[in-house]
Amino acid sequence: MITVRAPATSANLGSGFDVFGVALDRPADVVRVERAAETTIDVTGMGSSYIPEEPMDNTAGVVADELDAPAHIRID
Repeated sequence: MITVRAPATSANLGSGFDVFGVALDRPADVVRVERAAETTIDVTGMGSSYIPEEPMDNTAGVVADELDAPAHIRID
């Protein structure tokens, strides 16, 4: 299993527009991926109702399909 944590950001700082940003300690996305017979996606946490769990409707599922690497993907 692989676990990756991606911090949230605050972009658009002053005149830097999207060039300057700050990585925030919280909130963050935590993604866990492990090999499986078929790709499945489970999404939990704030805003999870807006994230598709159907693999072909979620970019993580599309990547697993394109790499021919089925996986169980958990996103929090």
